Amino acid sequence: MKRVDHISMAAPAWQPQAEILEKLLGFKFLHSWKAGPHSDFDGSVSQVRGTEIEFEVISPSRPDSFVQKYLDQNGGGGLHHITVEVHDIHEAAAEIERLGMKPFGGIQNDGMWHLTYVHPKDSGGILWQLFVAHKPAPEADRNAGGGAVNLQRVDHVSMAVTDIERQIEWQQRVFGCELEGRWEEEYLGYHGAIMRIPGSLLKFEIIQPSRSDSFVQKFIDTKRQGMHHVCCEVASVEEAAAALRANGIEPFGGIIDNGWKKHTFLHPKDSGGVLFQLFEEPPAARP
Repeated sequence: MKRVDHISMAAPAWQPQAEILEKLLGFKFLHSWKAGPHSDFDGSVSQVRGTEIEFEVISPSRPDSFVQKYLDQNGGGGLHHITVEVHDIHEAAAEIERLGMKPFGGIQNDGMWHLTYVHPKDSGGILWQLFVAHKPAPEADRNAGGGAVNLQRVDHVSMAVTDIERQIEWQQRVFGCELEGRWEEEYLGYHGAIMRIPGSLLKFEIIQPSRSDSFVQKFIDTKRQGMHHVCCEVASVEEAAAALRANGIEPFGGIIDNGWKKHTFLHPKDSGGVLFQLFEEPPAARP
């Protein structure tokens, strides 16, 4: 892996979804595209403040699109895949095979990238897109703002699984991620681990239920193993919550202060399909 390029979500229509994300979280619109003769989806890409990644929204261009199938199966919009740049697409595909998996779809050429995929059944629940660009991306104005909530950065993307040890091992073996820490949330019925991703400020969180009534277990039962939420730092949780209310949105769960982190949530029904956790760094952790 060279770096994380973007996180992608599926939505019924990309433009209103991109506008919601820019208004609330400051994800700055960069460009859009229309479906071509060999594709069945439209989309847009936005820059994310503070983490050197982008956020993509894809939408179906016809009823039989794979994006429409995802929306139908998911009950609406949601996180779809993570895209990473690699140094050599052919060597990456060969290594996937050496690791006992199959490059999903083979190596493709969409005119801008050579790319392939790791299927969720091989990764434990996430569709990973791997690519090498034909040429460097053009320079663009990347001064994204923080939106209504005054977002500072995206800290991590979180994955819900039934076997945390297996997923930690997979991330270490396939992408070279490094385990940074673990924790147990007995009250909420889950435990987790956080991993550093090579070449990226974005981190990767893995959460596993420790009892049947855990929200993590309910997520897995309702959907499946896969991406659960995106965690973002804001300048002030109190101010972010007030800004959401000013936009007619009630912060999901209210403001939670567990003694070491203050946070709240932007519910999928208000964001267009993604659960965003908004947290405030404690004073001791700030530079």
